[in-house]
Amino acid sequence: MPVLAPPAPQPETTHLLFAGLESGVLGAVLMMVWFGLDSLVERQQWWAILNLWGSAIYGNAVFRMSLGKASLAGAALQLFLGGVAGAVIALALGRVQRFGLIVLGALVAGVVWYGILQHGILRSLNPLIARMTPQPATLLAHLLYAAVLTRIPSRGMSLAAAWGREPD
Repeated sequence: MPVLAPPAPQPETTHLLFAGLESGVLGAVLMMVWFGLDSLVERQQWWAILNLWGSAIYGNAVFRMSLGKASLAGAALQLFLGGVAGAVIALALGRVQRFGLIVLGALVAGVVWYGILQHGILRSLNPLIARMTPQPATLLAHLLYAAVLTRIPSRGMSLAAAWGREPD
């Protein structure tokens, strides 16, 4: 007689939020690495995009600054926004089981997040950020971010199993 394994615990909202936060931060790190490589290819300093994002805090003074507090502020902003977006996206993607739908949803989320950042959040923080952000490198960075988001459902399941919670 075959032995039936108990069903795997389904992720709760808390698991999904943590999985999304983690995936969003990882995606933001991947984006920063991509931007650094793109800056080097364009013969700029690797921290140029971080300083550009840091202009949300320090204003246009970042254009006279080198690697330092403006770069750190830009990296912190990127990680914060990436993590928050990942947590929000996890609420939509977290319970999807079909991999094709996960990939499609993550791609749509990445492109929508690109639009929200470029035409909303960054423009309101400092209009120069949206105007000076390198294209098409930024769209590709958001597609890399989307690729990391595909791990949210499986990560939510592994967190549910690790925390030993019952389904909600």
